[in-house]
Amino acid sequence: MEIEKLEELLGKKIIEAYTAGMSVMEITKAIRKSRVEYVHGLLRDTGYIPGMVRSEYHRAYDIDCRLAQELKTKGCSFGRWCLGWKFDVATAVAALKSPPDETVPSPVHTALQRDLPWIYFKIYGGCQPKKTRSPNKASENRSVIISWDDSCNGYIAKVIEQPEIEGSGYDWAEALERMSIAYRYHENIVRLNSAISKIVPSERS
Repeated sequence: MEIEKLEELLGKKIIEAYTAGMSVMEITKAIRKSRVEYVHGLLRDTGYIPGMVRSEYHRAYDIDCRLAQELKTKGCSFGRWCLGWKFDVATAVAALKSPPDETVPSPVHTALQRDLPWIYFKIYGGCQPKKTRSPNKASENRSVIISWDDSCNGYIAKVIEQPEIEGSGYDWAEALERMSIAYRYHENIVRLNSAISKIVPSERS
């Protein structure tokens, strides 16, 4: 499967994950990106997240500076974060001024704890988040084969264990590069499928 088809499938999977209850930041983390622009932009361009009015682009919000800085490092503003969660900005700012209700925390507090657990902990205390590590990928080594293909008048690189993942090019290097990109798309689709399967019913509403 070539890059273009896999990119389309990944886009559909991002939309599925978002409508199933995952946040922009949770999806971004699942596909191992450090900044939210790709996911937020796709959801905005497909109408799942509203666009931000120009007057809001550089607006400063009365929120904890640690939260503002962390959002900035992830390519996000507080306004965009609220758009992703469908929060009214003024309501969200007001909610975060107070500690969360221990019995029934507000949706804004819950969203912050899900997206940025360490920032939530630094601001409000509570249970320290557990540090997570990426799983060991040593058992998932893959082999690649590159061969000439007369039908496309170029080389085709394929993952031997998953021959449906391929990339074509005029030489070995281009074929291998495009196959690597295709494989990353495939891996991200697999990760999102796994994440979606773990969403509890209450998160899907």
